[in-house]
Amino acid sequence: MSDEATLNMSEAQQGTNFPFMTKQVVYIPDSNSGSYNSGQVIFDCASLSNSGKFIDWNSSVLTIPLVVNFQTSQNGIATQYQTGAEAFLLSLKNGTHHLINSLSVELTNNSICNLTNYSNLDINYRLLTNSSFEDMANFGSVLGFTKDTAESITYKGASDLMGIGECNNQITNTNFATTTVWGGDTMNSNTGRLARMTNTSFDPAQKALFTSANSCNVTMKNYTASTPAMALTQLFSNGVQTYYILATIPLRVLHPVFSKLPLMRGAYVKLLLNTNCQCSSAITGTATTGLYSKYVTTSPNGTFPIMMSPNTATSSINSAIAPTYTVSCGIAKSLSPSGTYQHSMGQCRLYCSVFEMSPLYQEKYLELVPTKRVVYNDIISAQVLDVKAGGAISQIITSGISRPRYLLIVPQISSAIHGTTTLNTDTTRQGANALGSPMNSPFSSAPGTTAPYSAISNFNVLISGSALYQSNLNYGFETYLQEVRASNALNGGVSLGLSSGILTQQDWESGYRFYYVDLSRKASQAQDDISRSIQLIGVNSSAYNCDYFVFVGYEREFTVSTATGSLVI
Repeated sequence: MSDEATLNMSEAQQGTNFPFMTKQVVYIPDSNSGSYNSGQVIFDCASLSNSGKFIDWNSSVLTIPLVVNFQTSQNGIATQYQTGAEAFLLSLKNGTHHLINSLSVELTNNSICNLTNYSNLDINYRLLTNSSFEDMANFGSVLGFTKDTAESITYKGASDLMGIGECNNQITNTNFATTTVWGGDTMNSNTGRLARMTNTSFDPAQKALFTSANSCNVTMKNYTASTPAMALTQLFSNGVQTYYILATIPLRVLHPVFSKLPLMRGAYVKLLLNTNCQCSSAITGTATTGLYSKYVTTSPNGTFPIMMSPNTATSSINSAIAPTYTVSCGIAKSLSPSGTYQHSMGQCRLYCSVFEMSPLYQEKYLELVPTKRVVYNDIISAQVLDVKAGGAISQIITSGISRPRYLLIVPQISSAIHGTTTLNTDTTRQGANALGSPMNSPFSSAPGTTAPYSAISNFNVLISGSALYQSNLNYGFETYLQEVRASNALNGGVSLGLSSGILTQQDWESGYRFYYVDLSRKASQAQDDISRSIQLIGVNSSAYNCDYFVFVGYEREFTVSTATGSLVI
């Protein structure tokens, strides 16, 4: 192989080409005029379509300025265990993609992607199975993306310093000698969460010789600040810890269509984003002990994108002993207290690369590629809710769809039982009601992770009544090796030297128990175009009730003019 590489390098022609005269990165602000009450963000890209230049949508980036607040009730006593540790109170969940619930894209007034709820779950799976460890190391901070530690997921059925319900918020290790059982040592802490907190918990007060809050505002560096400035032990009267975060999300991460669009000019694009921002969680604590006992989350679309740290000295965070806490996430300005804290970027922006092609190459490009056929995957979703432990799963996901490419199942602890004392169907709950889905919890890493050890046995998929697998799948290694590891990986994960995906089998078994099914195999295009029903069958072999969020990826296509951006019928 090295001989062939040497020969190929020698034969390759060398020289410089000049396909583009200029490249500019321009941005357009959203059309919201500073109003984000519903969490919806709209971009009208008419100015780009009228520029007469070629737009590269594959490299376009969405920015969302966030103001995330932690606030105590009045007259709470704050005991700071270590100077500067209060910066580690809050963090984002495992990526900025969880800020997005659904996305609609219009191209020349034609919809080219569905407005599908919980799209962030599908995006999350693609990131986990398509990225490499190097991607997570050098590009993860752009996306706020790291893999949560799966073994550190735990459950608290009573008031606790860590939280209530499903928890995965511990960020420091405990001594293995004190916990000499499975789950000891580093398994007691979410190292992935701590890694991404270094991006959003930067405290300029701790680096005053080198930088300041003003410098961070000018350069848009993420940082946090206390109001009032915290002392070692003080009366924390209505105190606030504020995080100023600029979330950056490449459009190609949000939807595959953006990576397939060609260089084109004149295309009128309109984006509508339903976000999981403009949300808050009211957390009930115990004034004497600091135990968390209940939370009530208000979010527009069922996902709370923020995590809160435990209230313990061993967590090396500020312990605020107060009756109630409020954690909120607002766009451009604080949600609670309303409008008091503002991000230096007052609106969401869409950054795009704009090229002016040299005349010779433009003529050649438009001649060779006057139109472009764009083939991509879109998704539809369904939910199978509150399947009892040991209960059968038999659900028609869609009565008819053509060109299906994959099916993805994301298990979560059932919202009907989350909050019970023993994680079952008993009626003893913390507070008046169950806590709802862990995805809406300030203590859980869901939806970045799935319900822990959430097994499905006797699993199969019926396509128009015919079983996809010759035998029902029962064993974890079958599902991981045959489907999960191969999905989205380079060469299907066959070439070890080119492996991608950051989920190990241990991760998958512990807290990333996605069920993926490849639906792309067909005998011919004619057979692929036939609309078919899709049905799930199986048994919930978990020890508790589960909700299943199901996505079907299917192929769509359109043809677009590269010269005008109009769709070709």
